Amino acid sequence: MPRSVQKGCDDFRQTSGAARARWLAPRLTRRQLVATGLGASFAIWADRALPFSRVLEAAEAEAAAAPRAPVLVTVFLPGGCDLLDTLVPVGQYGRYADLRPGTKVADPPLLGTTGLAVHPSLAEGLNGGVKGLFDAGKIGFLPGIDYANPDLSHFHSRHFWETGLVTERAAPGWLGRWLDHHGSSANPLQGLTLDSTLSPLLATASAPVAALDSPDDVALDVWGVGGLQQRQTMAAWDRLATPRGRGEGPQAAYASARLAKQVADRLAPYATKDGVDPLAPTVAYPQDDDLGRRLSRLAALIAQPLGVRVAAISASGQFDTHDDQPADLASGLSSVSQSLAAFQADLEARGVADRVVTLVWSEFGRRPQGNESHGSDHGAGGVAWVQGTRAAPGILTDYPSLTSFDRDDNFKVTVDFRKVYASLIEGWLGTDAGEVIPHAGTYGRLALTR
Repeated sequence: MPRSVQKGCDDFRQTSGAARARWLAPRLTRRQLVATGLGASFAIWADRALPFSRVLEAAEAEAAAAPRAPVLVTVFLPGGCDLLDTLVPVGQYGRYADLRPGTKVADPPLLGTTGLAVHPSLAEGLNGGVKGLFDAGKIGFLPGIDYANPDLSHFHSRHFWETGLVTERAAPGWLGRWLDHHGSSANPLQGLTLDSTLSPLLATASAPVAALDSPDDVALDVWGVGGLQQRQTMAAWDRLATPRGRGEGPQAAYASARLAKQVADRLAPYATKDGVDPLAPTVAYPQDDDLGRRLSRLAALIAQPLGVRVAAISASGQFDTHDDQPADLASGLSSVSQSLAAFQADLEARGVADRVVTLVWSEFGRRPQGNESHGSDHGAGGVAWVQGTRAAPGILTDYPSLTSFDRDDNFKVTVDFRKVYASLIEGWLGTDAGEVIPHAGTYGRLALTR
């Protein structure tokens, strides 16, 4: 009898926004500055008050000081993306088909002479999608990625990847720790989550970071009012924002109005006005796709003088494919391929591609053997990749054996994710990995960038 996907995914549902907010609350209790009254979706986390009117001034100063500073973008595939059906071992197709009779991919697009192929959905998008980027030497795949004695809980594994620490205790994110060492004390846009809430990857101990769903949401406006009435209303707001009056109550009201006006004015150059979008993409992104929309905004923001150094985005699909994996995986990978291909083309058109490397990751892989529901269950040895004009191309780690598994009949891990982190910190960001990853020297290094 096919297993209920809801039963199989109880653990995945524990990674909901509300559940994770409760878990992460102890590390996010520092001052949270939220732009209330500005249309929402812009928040700053900092351990001291930062005047909103100075945010872009600090960002522009950071960008001017280091105009060619490298940027690291992370894209998370939630749910545990399957290795076998994403990066298909066509050189051992018979064994693969035996393991996956209900989900096996027929005639997947080949990756040259590597003995591997990709899911057909990864060939969708501009210039051939993710496969096209691989063929162009802009993607390096990392099969078999995980950590020793893997915990197959979504909640725990995601937390380990986010912090770079295989421990259940609360801690700042690994990129947040990097910002604590090498970031600015005044530019929250240096660590940017393209979402309405902060990614735990970017949770810091001291450096300011920000969450921004879209610059269009950060604007002072009055809904349902237009034309002359709107201009009169905004003029009235300007007058209200002029300091005057006595007493704590009136002064607080004026200060709030003035603050909102300052933020809106500073961010106005990046918001759509009169149908003109200053951050409009240079290429076509997939329609009605949240991942594509956020990557489009990110590409534009990286190209602005804002000092973005690290950024985090989550894919809109879910990859916890216990049931009906062929349909769900195809849908999720289609969005990823189309969005990432457009993102890369956009960066290149804007002239900033040589500054950006993207890491695509998931919290774990799936079991080698398919299940009775035409799906796959939580397993070890997943798939990740680096992308960009400066990413090392090819198959960068060993593909796990299809005949020799670990004691739990899962893939044997071929590369620890902390080795990847340490390699990116040193090889791309150019700093000491030991500042961020404990015992970094024990993991060795991979040539992930060039």
